[in-house]
Amino acid sequence: MITREEYNKALDIVEAYQKQIFISINSDSGKTRIKDWHLLKKCSTRLVNVLTNGKFEYIEDIISKEYYNSYLGGKKGWYEFQRLRGY
Repeated sequence: MITREEYNKALDIVEAYQKQIFISINSDSGKTRIKDWHLLKKCSTRLVNVLTNGKFEYIEDIISKEYYNSYLGGKKGWYEFQRLRGY
């Protein structure tokens, strides 16, 4: 018979495994997904719209040419993005 304590230990192991799988799936490329970017909360509404509604998936892959070609992509937002990104 399995006790409640054994069941809870097994459940903790399964939850830890799921977290581990989730982290490895999201970090395989070593890049930051836009939805996971911690500075997204500090962005202006316009910049958030450009980043989340565009064809961008990773912060590190965004270049100025693609940014300017996206809907609402302008100089002001690009400079804000560069400042927040750090390069």
